[in-house]
Amino acid sequence: MSENPDSVPPPAADPRPRPQYGELAPEGWTWRPPQEEDRVESAPAPIVGAGAGTPSRAEQSIAPVAPQRPHQPVRRIVPGWDRPLTIGLLAFGLLGTLYGAFSLGALPDAMQLIYTQQGLGTYTPAAGLGPLTSVGAIALVFVWLAASAVSVRLLLRRRRAFYIPIIGGAVSIVALFAFILAAMLSDPTLIEFLSRQ
Repeated sequence: MSENPDSVPPPAADPRPRPQYGELAPEGWTWRPPQEEDRVESAPAPIVGAGAGTPSRAEQSIAPVAPQRPHQPVRRIVPGWDRPLTIGLLAFGLLGTLYGAFSLGALPDAMQLIYTQQGLGTYTPAAGLGPLTSVGAIALVFVWLAASAVSVRLLLRRRRAFYIPIIGGAVSIVALFAFILAAMLSDPTLIEFLSRQ
């Protein structure tokens, strides 16, 4: 087999031991990465092949040193679908909140309908039903307002926010069913009827 005349012999092995991390650095020196976003590399791309090597100390000292700027946080890239989805979920949540608040307000009428269908007579609301439904409606509105505030804050910071209205909706549904169940369990006639079934 003949040798290729254009081939380059392998570089000679460096007799010095390979340095460990920080071993050859001067005392007190710490490396700080460049912080400029619009920085242009002054060194050309490394050359591969014949004549490739490390630049001399004179060439390294000629290279300009960029001034240090304070660390700027990395901007996160938010998908384009996040903002419209978050706003749509907040609008849907507002409709659900209004529906839930009005459902709690109409709870005495719903209880009367249950009484009529089951032949239990006339429904007389308990004394604590009015404040219970009012607190429930206020809680639903508060959950929506909190979810909206957190979502808008995340949107302004250019971070993902679509999951906040989803979490707020789940909390609202649990709160709505909890207040309805508490109102139904406060009626002794209905509890007695259900225990007989």
